[in-house]
Amino acid sequence: MCWQECFVNQHRKCGHFILLYYSGVTTDCQQPTCGLSAAHMHKTAKNCGCTKVWQDQMKRVNLIQEACDPCKEAAMDALVRSGR
Repeated sequence: MCWQECFVNQHRKCGHFILLYYSGVTTDCQQPTCGLSAAHMHKTAKNCGCTKVWQDQMKRVNLIQEACDPCKEAAMDALVRSGR
């Protein structure tokens, strides 16, 4: 599977990675069964079953000590629903 470089923030408390942006840098896996690779074996086929999905190569920009916003909101909603 070919790689696409992206930059993320990691939230340490919940472990989530939040995507900031893609750099546009790609890495070819050189696998014949990858539809994105230059070595793809079905170059002329219109509908082959090869995978055509990029895999993210994450580069961490910031390590944030608290939970991400969706996790904070979920925790707050749980508190409100429980009546505390």
